[in-house]
Amino acid sequence: MPFASNLTSGVQAYLIDNTYKLADNEGSAYKTSNNHIILHDVGTESKAWENASYLKRAWLSTQSYVQYYVGDGGKVYAGGAEGYQAWGAGAVANAGSPVQIELAHTYDKVQFAKDYAAYVNLARNSAIKYGIPLTLDGNGRGIKTHLWVTNNIWGNHTDPYDYLARFGVTKQKLAHDLQTGLPEDGTAAVPSTPKPAVPAPTKPNNSNEWAENWHFTNGDQPIQARLGTPSLSAPYAGKLPAHTTIYYDRVAIRDGYVWCHWTTNNGDSVWMPVHPVGTANNVWVSFD
Repeated sequence: MPFASNLTSGVQAYLIDNTYKLADNEGSAYKTSNNHIILHDVGTESKAWENASYLKRAWLSTQSYVQYYVGDGGKVYAGGAEGYQAWGAGAVANAGSPVQIELAHTYDKVQFAKDYAAYVNLARNSAIKYGIPLTLDGNGRGIKTHLWVTNNIWGNHTDPYDYLARFGVTKQKLAHDLQTGLPEDGTAAVPSTPKPAVPAPTKPNNSNEWAENWHFTNGDQPIQARLGTPSLSAPYAGKLPAHTTIYYDRVAIRDGYVWCHWTTNNGDSVWMPVHPVGTANNVWVSFD
């Protein structure tokens, strides 16, 4: 059933087209925690329906898909199921994000205005639905860009800021629009005088921490855990044996590492680093 936003009375709201939605037996079977809404752009000059259609066919072979694809004049195409992990931003970010959204590209200002309004309102509605703060790229829970994931968890993507800058949309404007919502006819979406400057990447926040309930399995090497705090200077808590599965309840970024937390059967509060910040190919555990 199509879902219509209701942010602005008197303006036609976006509808969700389910033509390319993954079937019940497609995509991840793992549920997410409700920590982040992640914003992307597709990175190529292609239409939203083309991306949705392609990843409907190739989600398994490419190991890639998200919940929604926005573009083509404010249209929204469904992909993976909300509340279940998408494969769009890496294991840690995927596990904490019930909705991830891709924005398709255009060079047409009028079309972009409609695309951007639907993109903002879909992200805003999704955050409200899952009780996620409307803050952009801040500490803890909230709406995050793929650039934030790169700077704070792992990876090398910088979207969607480069593409948004094509039409003068800054980080500051995006943050404001996520707070307020936009008329979906695009009348308030694009600055009258586009500014070509690209926002400077944000610096990693080494004390970021949030609640997240999931599990991981250690690789083939023991990893040193710490007592009490996610810090290399915290007391030793012993080493987690290889191939051990842990159900964790918090994630933190500190001392250059991503850490997971759990409480032992003895009541000890334990943190363990699972990979260095900013690394795509050096993750020591699996989050399957």
